[in-house]
Amino acid sequence: MQSGADPTSDVPYTAGFYREMAPSHVAFAALVGGSAPGAAVHPRRVLELGFGQGFGLALLAAANPDVAFEGCDLIAENVAHARRLVDGAKLQNVTLAQASFEDYAAQDGGDVDVAAMHGVLTWISPAARKAAIGIVARRLRPGGLFYVSYNCLPGWAPMEPIRRLALTVKQRSAGTSLEQLNTALDLLAGLRRGKAVYFAASAAAAHHLDQMQTMDPRYLVHEYLTDHWEPRHFFDVASQMGSAGLAYAGSATLTENIDQCAVPMETLPLLSQIADPAVRETVRDFAANKQFRRDVYVRGGSPLMYEERYRAWSQIRFVLAVPRDRVVFSFTGPLTVLNGNPALYAPIMDRLDQSPAGFEELLALSPAYQTRVALLMECLTLLVHSGQVFPLMAPPCADATPAQRFNRTLVEKARAGEVFDNLASPVLRTGIPVSDFGLLALSALFEGKGEDPHQAAAHGLAILKGLGRRPLKELRPIERDSDAIEFLAEHMQSILEQAVPVWRRLGVL
Repeated sequence: MQSGADPTSDVPYTAGFYREMAPSHVAFAALVGGSAPGAAVHPRRVLELGFGQGFGLALLAAANPDVAFEGCDLIAENVAHARRLVDGAKLQNVTLAQASFEDYAAQDGGDVDVAAMHGVLTWISPAARKAAIGIVARRLRPGGLFYVSYNCLPGWAPMEPIRRLALTVKQRSAGTSLEQLNTALDLLAGLRRGKAVYFAASAAAAHHLDQMQTMDPRYLVHEYLTDHWEPRHFFDVASQMGSAGLAYAGSATLTENIDQCAVPMETLPLLSQIADPAVRETVRDFAANKQFRRDVYVRGGSPLMYEERYRAWSQIRFVLAVPRDRVVFSFTGPLTVLNGNPALYAPIMDRLDQSPAGFEELLALSPAYQTRVALLMECLTLLVHSGQVFPLMAPPCADATPAQRFNRTLVEKARAGEVFDNLASPVLRTGIPVSDFGLLALSALFEGKGEDPHQAAAHGLAILKGLGRRPLKELRPIERDSDAIEFLAEHMQSILEQAVPVWRRLGVL
């Protein structure tokens, strides 16, 4: 981790992209939470502390080539991996540093508009945590936004004994971190099979152990076998941030800013009686038994008045990021699936299917929106949360070349067996999800074999065979080439006919 040697450095961490970290999303989340998005709308400099393998950092740099990105991570292998991504796409706007937070805090650095730290807060020592927050407090401009995510309480409380036992096994066992993890998992599974009362008394712990059996071992090593692991209550984090001049602005998990989505209906009357913001937010965590928070903090600033909030919303354009016939009006919230009224949502999607539209254009679509402006805000918030609509907080980047070069690099890496899950969009200034099938289809397209789904499928099968793999259907490999091509063609047809036109519109290609 960030102080001394990393006890799990023999296992590389996962390389994922988290859209909540995009400056555009952080800005929108602050606005949904009632704060000004400030310079995060169109930042000049962005800092990420503890960037892991650097995929997200590199993707955002590719999607925002007019923004300077800076990243710090302790682990040499992480920095080297990030450097390969940056150099492979010839990105010129990324600075990488290998250092502990304590050492990095002693270095000079300019002001930043957005800072981000994903997950790291839980896994570092108190000294490293203090240093990281100190870096943000010193370098974040007034009005700047800080995204920080972390394992939280009360949701993680039942799992603490599992983690402690796993760490004890590591400390008392020889072998690699993966071997130590397997020893711990075997022991825990044996306890459950042996009807240990702990698992009978804690349904949450039993359920979590079942989930652990299906999780990426790389994630489990870094989650459970680190020396420091401290899920925290919101009020503790907010207090430490407050001491650094940072105030809570909202949640980057957009539905968590809407009480009706974030807590059971029966809890709403209790929430309305709580005036203290820290207590109120903590009560919301208890109401939802929250395990993970994605918080946005602002340096300085104050909640927006209604007129200020309306003006900020009026400056946003919204864009449809999926084919219109794939749109659904079901939204996954923290506690349940919310089913939207098609009469409210369909006019928005029909308009956005034509071209991006501003907030006031959408407001004019229905008398219901004009009389209840907050209703349209909520509808758009849920659509953005679902990933079907994106807010254009700033104009699209004029130079799409770095993003397109980055995406070609990702396709080349997929052909070599290293698969990533998002592509860079200079229009959205963030990433958009891509499946393994999508990467194979793009490879065929780049090789001039993307006009016919069967030709693209044959190309994709050749790649998989070169990697010693076969397409999987119902988790079983498809052995006959003709059947494999038909299976791949079925998936690639919709990608080539529907997804690729959307990707072109979003500057991905």
